[in-house]
Amino acid sequence: MPTAAPAICTATVVRKVRLSAHLVTVTLRPDTFVSTGVPDEYVRLLIAPAGAELAIPEYDENWVMTLPEGGVEPAARVYTISDHRVVDGAPEIDIDIAVHERGVGSDWARSCVTGDRVGLMEPHGLYAAPDDTAWQLLVADITGLPALARILRGLRPGQQVEAVVVLTDERDRIALPSPADVDVRWVVVDRETDICGALEAAVTERDLPRGGEVSADVPASRYVWLAGEARASRGARRRLRRDLGWPQADFYTCGYWQIEAEQWNARYEQVAEEVDAQARQAYVELADTDQGAYLDAIEEIYEKAGL
Repeated sequence: MPTAAPAICTATVVRKVRLSAHLVTVTLRPDTFVSTGVPDEYVRLLIAPAGAELAIPEYDENWVMTLPEGGVEPAARVYTISDHRVVDGAPEIDIDIAVHERGVGSDWARSCVTGDRVGLMEPHGLYAAPDDTAWQLLVADITGLPALARILRGLRPGQQVEAVVVLTDERDRIALPSPADVDVRWVVVDRETDICGALEAAVTERDLPRGGEVSADVPASRYVWLAGEARASRGARRRLRRDLGWPQADFYTCGYWQIEAEQWNARYEQVAEEVDAQARQAYVELADTDQGAYLDAIEEIYEKAGL
């Protein structure tokens, strides 16, 4: 829940590469870019509707948008920065996009060509494992796979990692190099509706110690990260936080997409005013002092609202 107006620049497509059966890497050259250094950092792309010119909006501190006169509101989609570099003095960033049958982002990834422009909001990241974390469990579906790959590349020799990647297509396996000691388990499910259960099971069915305790293969210096379908993210968080009592500093789970999104959005529209007001109050009271308690409060607000 931002407290400051986001910085927005424009970015130009410089190339596009098919990474796997359903992953496309689009390389952008933004006007300006400063990485957070967080390996799962993400940006919002502002994509012009078909047939319209790109209009870059302005936002105030409450995220109230103002468009240039005559401008058409762009669609905003969130993607991980899978890599970044400086080429001939100019920044370049790679965005790995999971391409589905339909959707604004998928359609853009299929159709964009060199020279096309998009808006780009400043990056943010969520993964917060200390550099010397001894053991990690990293879980993702195809939407979280680019972030998982970048996390692995940035680890250190001697770190122990269990990575679980849930796919619906075997052809979406990609190389996952890392200097760490990594055990990767690929789980291929039959249907998109099976993704949630497989992601959640990677955490809930893993023999994990209670907060403050250790086990033979899960030391005190540990971190769990999950990125993918939102319901699975919440289920994994409940297991770690409520059942096992892990402190927020030892894990982060993040919903990248929502299964049955139409039903969820319909319910959200019914309760949005009340939910948003409660979420704002929780942010004011807790976000700066206790991130875990703040996320607990958000989860409870959404559960009570049937979301």
